[in-house]
Amino acid sequence: MAISKMAKIWIIIISVPIILLLIIIIAAKLYFTSDRLQAMVLPRIEETTHRQVGVKEISLSVFPSLAVSIDSLTLSNPDGAKFDRNTFISLDHLSINVKLLPLISGKIEIGRIILQRPIIYLEVTKGGIKNYSSGSTSPQPQKGGSPTSVGGGLLVSDLEIDDGEFEMVDNKFDSRMLFEGINVKASAESRQSENTIVIDALSSIDKISYGTTKAWYLSDQPLKADSRISYALDKDVLSLDNVNGHVRDLPITATGTIAQLQQTTNIMDLTITSPGATMEQLLSLIPPDMLKKTAGLTTSGDVKFSVKMAGPSSATVNPATTASFSVTNGKIQYSSLPKSITNMTMSGLFEKPSAPVGATGIGNFSIEQFAARIGSNDISGKVHVSHFDDPLVSASIAGKLNLAEIKEFYPLEKGSEYNGIIQTNISIDGKVNNPQSLNGKGTINFQNVTIQSSGTPKPIRNLNGTITINNQIVESKQIALNIGESDLNLSFALKNYLPLVFPRGEKSGVNPSATVKLISHQLRTMDLATGSPAPPKTAESKKTYQKQGSLLPGFDVAADVAVDKLVTDKFSFTNAKGSLTLSNGIADLKSFSVNAFQGSIQTKGTLDLRNENNRPFNLDLAINNVESNALLSNFTSFGQYLFGKLTMNTKLRGDLNDTMGLNTQSLTGDGLAKVFEGKLTGFPLTQKLASLTGADQLKVINFKDWTNSFSVANGRLNVKDLKVDAGTTSFALNGSQGLDGTLDYALTVKLPPEMSGKINLPGVAGNLLEYFKDKDGRLNLPFHVGGTSSNPALQLDTQAQQEMARKALQQKGEDALKNKVKEGLKNLFKKP
Repeated sequence: MAISKMAKIWIIIISVPIILLLIIIIAAKLYFTSDRLQAMVLPRIEETTHRQVGVKEISLSVFPSLAVSIDSLTLSNPDGAKFDRNTFISLDHLSINVKLLPLISGKIEIGRIILQRPIIYLEVTKGGIKNYSSGSTSPQPQKGGSPTSVGGGLLVSDLEIDDGEFEMVDNKFDSRMLFEGINVKASAESRQSENTIVIDALSSIDKISYGTTKAWYLSDQPLKADSRISYALDKDVLSLDNVNGHVRDLPITATGTIAQLQQTTNIMDLTITSPGATMEQLLSLIPPDMLKKTAGLTTSGDVKFSVKMAGPSSATVNPATTASFSVTNGKIQYSSLPKSITNMTMSGLFEKPSAPVGATGIGNFSIEQFAARIGSNDISGKVHVSHFDDPLVSASIAGKLNLAEIKEFYPLEKGSEYNGIIQTNISIDGKVNNPQSLNGKGTINFQNVTIQSSGTPKPIRNLNGTITINNQIVESKQIALNIGESDLNLSFALKNYLPLVFPRGEKSGVNPSATVKLISHQLRTMDLATGSPAPPKTAESKKTYQKQGSLLPGFDVAADVAVDKLVTDKFSFTNAKGSLTLSNGIADLKSFSVNAFQGSIQTKGTLDLRNENNRPFNLDLAINNVESNALLSNFTSFGQYLFGKLTMNTKLRGDLNDTMGLNTQSLTGDGLAKVFEGKLTGFPLTQKLASLTGADQLKVINFKDWTNSFSVANGRLNVKDLKVDAGTTSFALNGSQGLDGTLDYALTVKLPPEMSGKINLPGVAGNLLEYFKDKDGRLNLPFHVGGTSSNPALQLDTQAQQEMARKALQQKGEDALKNKVKEGLKNLFKKP
């Protein structure tokens, strides 16, 4: 059918604006290229936010709706402060879809916003500078502004977030929050009759973590939530109409309102609860590595908790927070074990009033009741803490535990053993920072206790006794126990002990102190050792090792010891007894004696333990009638050759190094040594002497007594007036010996007259031997001793004998002349 003329006119009239619109759209598409859009948009964003903006590409599309697409958007932190990261916000892709028809009528209605991989990083520095501050000097919105109505402005119908991440780090107050794997699908509905926007959202977060900047309190917990919230624009109130979710397996519900949402300070009235929660769901929040051998762990019981936040909330003030929790009819059992922990009951409360942001020390925490049955034993307790900056504590624990039953309800490590009964009833009240004000009392009783874990070198067995605790003293009249092959019977009193429990408290001016009395039939030091750690490999590990290996207990000690048999790694002593004090890092050995090496040893002195790398000592040592070979073989190079009864008195000073070994260069001292009815056999020096002189009897020297004084300094042992009386043979020695074994001695050997015809000295004529004799006819052979203790070098000193021979020859010539003169005088004055 032919189109009428009028119809053609109307078609042209209608087509013109459509064609014009198409031309405009095509022109806009051609004009608004990615580079031009970036040049137009990015400077405005940077000017407004005072941040650097980076974009890989911006594109514009028109049909079927107006859409803007942005790739690789980054927004930097503000200038003027140093943050841990450079980027404030980043995302892989942003897509914004704007509906055309509402736009024509003057409304901006966004159909959908899609954010792919958005990352938001919020940080507060130690100085309180925030990277999320606007950085703008423009006036802030004033309170009481009129909310926007639903009829105009901006409305988003759908929002989608794919794999987002949110992190907030507060270095000023040492807190950190991290949400990873954020996925959200939300839609909005405008209810014009109610002037309300209703938002429905389905959200999930793969990992939620919360804690300090160094450690997590809550780690890698997943969250899923289905929520409906509404916002009344005329009232400026956000309502949580229906918010339900799960943190891992734990169900949660949130209700309440946030008023004055568009103003600087909001008014919170929110409650979070966990309806119908169970023990199993609660334990699902604990990381598996914190629950030992959780495989096969079953739990039951009812759990309730509620968190309420009420009051003003802004950048400067926090709302009041109240949290309560309870567990009833709790039960925990490992499927591989026959018994369970039952009758678990616990209730608690946390309260923090509304206060300025950053306020510390306010609020209180309490566990009003805790009780459980472990096997056939009941344990109960409670604790209350308030004023966290200056904590006021009230706590108690009471119960009885049969250690033999532990293995029936808790999986022990292989090699562990627990037996016996521990019964306790302890309470403590007062301020932690003022230990002197604390009131502590109670008892701990041990009955035939055995404790051995896989990491314990020696088990504790037969532990019996009672420890009593009162306000300032921990004491026991008698504690008996066995460790390995050692037995210990202890009585002690530890006074002013509370600063050890609460080291951050105010100093009272009185140090903790302990008096100890130890009696033992047998004490083996290797039973008391905690194991030998690997030697340090680095400076840092060595520093840590030294710190852990400190000998200081942290309090003053006065101890009396009586041990029938004391066994160390190398020696065994009997009748060991003495007293020791330790104060301000200095050990003072008042007196200590042992029977050892068939004699006795007594010592007293001090050891300074304050410096871990250098421990000076000052000791007086008295050794009485010990077997010299048994003692000296362990400490000297010549002790293995010397036999006899040794008595020695000495004063020694020096330093012990970080491994408690002797720093030989620091050793100084002096003393006097005597050996009676002894024998020197196989000694390299006398062996060399016998070989040099041909006197075989010098290879084994039996002597009546040996005396010498000595001193130690600069790494050398100085010997003075050493005399060995072996009957007709004797030795005299002066000089020094290095602690490295080098020798520098002057030695004189006296041999009996009958040895004259048997001695053969290299380089000494037989007739010259007469000049080595003293008035009693004994040979006096002077030597210089060099070399080392294991390979001495002997050199005979003949200078004195040569001088004696010269004078003797000269004397003979003078005597002959004198005789002639004398005869002449006789003849001259001869009577007639």
